[in-house]
Amino acid sequence: MFTLLAMSFFAMAKIVSDHGDLEKEQIQIQPVNRTPESNTVSLTISAPEKGEVKVRNPVWVQFRLDGYPLGTDSQFDRAGEIASSKQGQTVHVFVDDYPYIAVTEQPVDPFNEDGWYYDTGYKFEIPYSLKTGIHTIRMFPARSYGESLKGENTFQATYFYVGSRDMSHDVNLNKPYITYNEPSGQIPLTEGQPVLLDFYVTNCTLTSDGYKILVTIDGKTKRTLTSWQPYYIYGLTSGKHTVRMQLLDANNKQVPGAFNDVQKTIKVS
Repeated sequence: MFTLLAMSFFAMAKIVSDHGDLEKEQIQIQPVNRTPESNTVSLTISAPEKGEVKVRNPVWVQFRLDGYPLGTDSQFDRAGEIASSKQGQTVHVFVDDYPYIAVTEQPVDPFNEDGWYYDTGYKFEIPYSLKTGIHTIRMFPARSYGESLKGENTFQATYFYVGSRDMSHDVNLNKPYITYNEPSGQIPLTEGQPVLLDFYVTNCTLTSDGYKILVTIDGKTKRTLTSWQPYYIYGLTSGKHTVRMQLLDANNKQVPGAFNDVQKTIKVS
């Protein structure tokens, strides 16, 4: 009798445990529309110049941004659907594979000769001590809730050297690659609120029978993305999670490149 009761108890415990595991795996990735954006937004990197050699650290970056004010809240419904930064609209700058720098510095020239306040230049210091050799910079404007602008002139990338020009580790920015954007860092969520999944695609187009992106969450949940747009992640519990993003070719093989297999650890609170 005791044996039967014990077996029944352990069987029920396994069912409860399995049900709990299923609940933990109920992570879903759903596509959402891009936030509307103006086709007049333009971003240009002024310094460092492509292939320039910087003698030492620190390295300063200067860029020009037209038609997109920084530091303001993005006035779209999405700002109320997902976590939004108090920094407002920013430019996300990716130096090598470091976490992005959200630039909201005061502009170098707040007014141009025509008096337009939003045609501005920005300058900031890279907060990392860069090793001797080649380094890359990628950047794009982002909404206050993290979504990248995806217009024709909103993305810029370049490379430079620190110390000396090391040609043995060259970088080809003309081949297909992706830039992982969100989620990142620590994300404060209310119950039922989704998390933004966002990225930038360069030198290729996502299709069902061509290039595509494989997203893996916590090593379990997998989703193949065949359309370049934002996505919502539902079901993330409090605590740490890993998000991996890989660019695949038409044969579902990973595309070679320094940026085409990225894994980030985030913390949901």
